[in-house]
Amino acid sequence: MISEKNLTDAEKKRIESLDKRIEKIQNKIIAKRKEYDAMTEELQKLLEERYPEKKSEKIKNTLYEAYSHSDRSLDDILAFMEGRDDDIDW
Repeated sequence: MISEKNLTDAEKKRIESLDKRIEKIQNKIIAKRKEYDAMTEELQKLLEERYPEKKSEKIKNTLYEAYSHSDRSLDDILAFMEGRDDDIDW
């Protein structure tokens, strides 16, 4: 890192200008990111409303993926989900 003591006034002004530009762009990115996140969330809700059948398909796929990567049997998982897992050693 450059020591500011050894800089000329012109160099200090240039660095100050760069710092201001960097901060301005960072703030814009933060604002755009928040806007992007809000739009993405709204889009997801609209898609779920428009295509309700995809929600159940997504649930099925998510459950199947979890089961296929699990070391539990399907009966164990179903027992857990139905609340009859008192005798299962988890």
